[in-house]
Amino acid sequence: MQRILHGLFGACLAALPARAVDRAAAQQIDVNQGTDDQRAASPDHHARVKGHYDTSHVEKSERRTAQNQGRRARPSRSELHQKTETKADGSKHVELERSSVTETPDGDVKDEMKTSSDTVRNPKGGTTTTREVTRSHDAPGVKATKKTTKETVVRDAAGNVVSRKKTSE
Repeated sequence: MQRILHGLFGACLAALPARAVDRAAAQQIDVNQGTDDQRAASPDHHARVKGHYDTSHVEKSERRTAQNQGRRARPSRSELHQKTETKADGSKHVELERSSVTETPDGDVKDEMKTSSDTVRNPKGGTTTTREVTRSHDAPGVKATKKTTKETVVRDAAGNVVSRKKTSE
C-alpha cells in the first residue's frame, strides 16, 4: 500500500512544473501569432487574414479581366544564348543573343536582340564597360527595323560613374 502511495505521489510531482518561471512560460499564449514591431506576420496568419483557405478565393494575379477573357494566347517561340568569358587579367566578355517569334493571323513577328559587353579594369582600380546592343523587329506589313546602341561607362574604384557616353545608330 505504501509503495502505491509513494508511486502516485512521485507521478504527481513529476507532472508539476519545477519552478514558477516554467509555470508562467507554459501559460503564455502568443496572441499576435509571432508578429510584433520587429517581425512580420507568419505565413499562416497572413493566409488566414487574406482568406487563402476560402474555396472561392482567387489571387489578384490569377484573375482575368472581362476584356481579356475571350482572347487566346498567341503561340510563340523564344531562344536565349549567353556566353561569358573571364580572362586572366580580370577583364570579362559577355555575349547574349535573344530571339523570339510570335505567330499572328497576319504572319510571324520576329524580334532579335544581340548584346556584347566588355568590362576591363583601369590602372586606377576602376572599370571601363563597353556595351553594344543590336535590336531588330520584323512584322508582316511593316518595314523591318534595326537599331544599334553603343555605350561606354567608366567607373572609379568606389563604383561611382565617372563618365558615360551613349550613341545610337
